[in-house]
Amino acid sequence: MTALSPTHATPPADAPAQGGVARPRRRQRRIALAALSVAGFLDALYMLAYHEGLIDRLVCPFFGEGCERVGRSPHAVHFGLPNALVGALGYAVMTTLAVALGDRPARQRPYRVLALGATAGAAAAASAVLTYEQPARVGAWCFWCLLSAALNAAILPLALAEVREARSARHALYP
Repeated sequence: MTALSPTHATPPADAPAQGGVARPRRRQRRIALAALSVAGFLDALYMLAYHEGLIDRLVCPFFGEGCERVGRSPHAVHFGLPNALVGALGYAVMTTLAVALGDRPARQRPYRVLALGATAGAAAAASAVLTYEQPARVGAWCFWCLLSAALNAAILPLALAEVREARSARHALYP
């Protein structure tokens, strides 16, 4: 066999421990990804319910009526879609991908890992823009929007860790 043979490669960082049991770190990261994404999904649904008039008022800790001003402002819609709808869809995708990875090593599901990383990156970028728009364009702060931005900021490094592990595993197997 050649030096490039996978049998001569060191095991990737996300390889299962003996007995096929997934490493606790990978499992904890994916549980955290799913839990944070579910929290974001619920947050987005709450904002969407307000935007669509299904509920009359938002509970807005710290910012008075700021949540309501932001939630129904013209800046709550981009490209004809409510931001909360796009957020709910993004969080649903991230939840689904985190759960679909299961306990398998990232290298066995590279497209799911890449989709998770791309979705998390897009969500974090969108949150940065929307956070800027609150004081600059709407003149108010929204607790629920800031919570969503914080959730995206927490999700992004977890998703990128999955991408790094998939990439390092691929390079370990095929240098």
